[in-house]
Amino acid sequence: MADVITINGKVKYGITLDPGVWIFDDRKFKMEDFVANIGKEAEEAEDTSIKSISEQWDKELKHGVTPTAKSEMLFVEKKKIAGDYGIALWPFITNAEPESEATTLVCRTGDGEEEIALEDAKDAVLCFAIDGKPIRENGPVFLYYGDGRNLDHPIRGIQSFFVR
Repeated sequence: MADVITINGKVKYGITLDPGVWIFDDRKFKMEDFVANIGKEAEEAEDTSIKSISEQWDKELKHGVTPTAKSEMLFVEKKKIAGDYGIALWPFITNAEPESEATTLVCRTGDGEEEIALEDAKDAVLCFAIDGKPIRENGPVFLYYGDGRNLDHPIRGIQSFFVR
C-alpha cells in the first residue's frame, strides 16, 4: 500500500495527495454525517457544525475555566479524532485542472482499474480514516459516490487517479 496518491493524466498539473495529513484538514467530515446527509445539501451540515461550535464557545465564555479544563480539552480532542473520516475528492481534481475534453476518472488500485465519469467525481468522497486511524488494509482511501450507491462496496486500495 502506498501512503500517497497521485492525480495525473489529462490535467494541467500533476498532484500528489497525502491522506495521512487530512485528519488535520478543516474540510474533513465524519462519514456518519455523509451517510446521514446523502441527498441533502452540504450547506445544511456546515451550518449545523458552525452553530454547534458557536454554542460551545458561548458556553465556555459563560462558565469560564474549570479546574478540569485541561482534562476536558484532552477528552474533546480525542473525541474529535475518533470515528471514520472523509473528505471531498472534487477540490483536488479541480486543483489539478482537468483538460476540457476529459470525461473519465480512472481509479487505479492494486487489483486493476475502475472508471467513473468525471461528473460523478464531483460529489465523490474519499474515506481516509477508520476509528480515527489511517486506512492500512486496502487503503489509503476508499471512494464513495456522492449519492451513496456504493456504500456497501466502495472502491478500495486506490493508488492513483488518472484523468482521461
